[in-house]
Amino acid sequence: MDPSSDLNADSEVVQRLQEGMERRRAQLAGQSSSLSSAGLHELESTEFLEEPPAVSAKPFLGGVIVWSRKLFRHLFLRWYTVPLLQQQNSFNRNATLSFRDVLQRNQKLQRELDDLQRRVEALERERE
Repeated sequence: MDPSSDLNADSEVVQRLQEGMERRRAQLAGQSSSLSSAGLHELESTEFLEEPPAVSAKPFLGGVIVWSRKLFRHLFLRWYTVPLLQQQNSFNRNATLSFRDVLQRNQKLQRELDDLQRRVEALERERE
């Protein structure tokens, strides 16, 4: 084979690699890591739900109102709300873990992409 045809084939390969990396970099650029970190923090801060406390703003009847709300919740709503809260908390936990895993994989891919970009640039400098 002719050395110039080898050089042309190498140039085409390098060009295709660069185009692929640029496409991937553009895809990843749409996912800002700072926004993702903020999203993860928000997700973690609202991960667990619990029943709201029984309160009353009435100064004199407040104790009776709070006691009656607690009694009503305990007798009539607890059997319904506790399983729902457990189910929602389980879902929230799984969503948080999945989101964290996606973020970690994204960061790893970004590091690998940066490394490949450096290697391609080094090969180009070496070729010239």
